[in-house]
Amino acid sequence: HHRSAQGLAHAARGMLAQKDGRVIESLPVIAVPTLVLVGENDVQFRPSADYMAAKIPGAEKVILERAGHAANIDQPAAFNAAVRAFLDRVTD
Repeated sequence: HHRSAQGLAHAARGMLAQKDGRVIESLPVIAVPTLVLVGENDVQFRPSADYMAAKIPGAEKVILERAGHAANIDQPAAFNAAVRAFLDRVTD
């Protein structure tokens, strides 16, 4: 459920504005700690998360149980715990 049709339209317009593969092609050169987080029920985006985690060197992937595309809303405590654990590891 989206809060705003206008917000959804703006987000879609931004995603559809990509005219080439620069973003996807740049994944292997990301040189910072990266967390790829996806909900287990986010069926459409699980393959994308798998791809990003495989292409970004050293990326860590977390799949949040009982969560969909809005994993931070579906499972806020688990989302926060995953992000906090990741940040604790990369900021030590």
